[in-house]
Amino acid sequence: MPDVRAATWLVRDVMMVVGDLRLEGELEQALVEGSGRAEQVTARYLAPQAVSGDEGFVGLLVVHLPARRRELLEAGQLTLRAGRRTTSIQSAELMNARRDVSEVLRRQLAPLSPSARNQISHFLATAAGGLEGGLADELSEALFMVRGGLREHLQRPEGGNERRGAAVDKLLRIDPRGYFAFGWIGDRDAEVLRVTAVSPEGERVELGERLFRFARPDVWKLFGRRDRSSTGAGFICYFELQSPSQMPRGWLLETENERGDRLEVEAPAVIGERDDVTAAVLEDPYHQRSQDDDLMAQHVVPAVTRLQEQVEELTAIESVEDFGELPSSPQISVVVPLYRRIDLIEYQLAKFADDPDFREAELVYVLDSPDQREDLLALAAGLSSIYRVPFRVCTLEENVGFANACNAGASVASGRLLVLLNSDVLPARHGWLHELRAFYDGTDDIGALGPKLLYEDDTIQEAGMYLHRPPGSNVWHDAHYFKCLHRSFPAANVSRPVPGLSGACLMVSRELYEQLGGLRGIYVRGDYEDFDLCLRLAEAGRQNWYLPAVELYHLEALSYDSEVRRHANRYNAWLHTHLWRERIEELARENGSPEGATASIPTASASEQGL
Repeated sequence: MPDVRAATWLVRDVMMVVGDLRLEGELEQALVEGSGRAEQVTARYLAPQAVSGDEGFVGLLVVHLPARRRELLEAGQLTLRAGRRTTSIQSAELMNARRDVSEVLRRQLAPLSPSARNQISHFLATAAGGLEGGLADELSEALFMVRGGLREHLQRPEGGNERRGAAVDKLLRIDPRGYFAFGWIGDRDAEVLRVTAVSPEGERVELGERLFRFARPDVWKLFGRRDRSSTGAGFICYFELQSPSQMPRGWLLETENERGDRLEVEAPAVIGERDDVTAAVLEDPYHQRSQDDDLMAQHVVPAVTRLQEQVEELTAIESVEDFGELPSSPQISVVVPLYRRIDLIEYQLAKFADDPDFREAELVYVLDSPDQREDLLALAAGLSSIYRVPFRVCTLEENVGFANACNAGASVASGRLLVLLNSDVLPARHGWLHELRAFYDGTDDIGALGPKLLYEDDTIQEAGMYLHRPPGSNVWHDAHYFKCLHRSFPAANVSRPVPGLSGACLMVSRELYEQLGGLRGIYVRGDYEDFDLCLRLAEAGRQNWYLPAVELYHLEALSYDSEVRRHANRYNAWLHTHLWRERIEELARENGSPEGATASIPTASASEQGL
């Protein structure tokens, strides 16, 4: 028979039972049975033998009991199966053992050893987690209280202590299970062997082997030259919990050195705003100069990947408004993401107004700063009556970035061909859509097609893109052919296949675009997703082409602060390199250039030079 010592509700839907339940091995199934019915419930059991360092522990069960199953239990029993053993606990036994949470902690669990209490607190945090809505917050508060009643309070560093210390400078919430920490650990006396993050709910995560260590001169100065760990006192770490944490405060960091000296420090309030978190992961000054692959692969990329996945999940169109009568069956759909600089649409509409191509093209603006919706719609209504160019405005529910905005626009487009166009790109003359379409339709196995992009002074911004690796770097960066040369430079006026093209203006078959899943949202703030698309098109057996006869001016990156973009660019370049390294190096070998993956550039003939 099971020996139930105490039972209590952590929150309305989660019961905790203390006792020896006579189970062997892992709990395989838990059922509530009553009134002739049986329903499965989620439960986890911590057996006595699973807790080391204390023979007084008898066992602990956590059961999730939503309302309907609570009612069923009240009329019957809880049945547990582990291996060949089945244990049944009658409802009356549980009712007779009901106690207040604080009493259960004080009488049943607090007398146990510190090691056992830590293991129990960790078990409760991982076993009870998974609730949603308001109950999740209530559960976190309950578990925080339990942790407070069970945990051993360790020594905290005192001001002026020059022997050992630690600190969490910043703790970022990637999502409820993923966290990113910056801090330092210093110890003059002995090597630090254990570093443990403790969530407010009590879950314990061992960080020691995961930490990325780096020099912190300020810590070196604090502890003096004899600090054996000074060159690696700083740390960065991305880590994941088994169960979500909801509380912004209450995180602890514990350290223990080889002599057994233990410390604990409290982390500052968790930073959870997504834009702030992304910026901090990408911009932190202690690692932005590093090219360490372990730092990027083990910490930065997993964190940013989860952040970008959240962004992609938020991609949804809130509203669609049409201004003027759009063509019923367009050949070309032009998709233009808008972020902040909504005034730029007037410059584009003024250039499109007298272009016959736009009588047949579908023009779709995608607003990626939804707080500007009313301003944009008011502006659009006025501009529509002035310029008489039909267009559609799609407002997104959230700011989701360039790639996701383009994909959202493509999802409502109906043209056979897509043109992705930045809001700060203006054509040099009319007829450019027709020329792009004619070349695209007349070229076999074409993937993407891009025009010549110009600066305002008539020098070339881009004539196709390639990749190069700076001396001493392990990262390949995108670069533009013939950048800053005059638009008339002969070699820049030859149509040719190129490795990559800019998403500032790029034509591609809508069918192809959809087959490949559009632009990938893994890149941050609009860099490298265009080259990534071109490489995927090449992988699918297509060639990407540059067409110099079509020229457009690109005012370049008016929507983003250049410093913000620089940090994102560094991350995107690393990610792009590690996704495509083999193909990039293959391109480099094909063209005989170990530092530049380029496509061959033909010399302009005399007729092409106008001679």
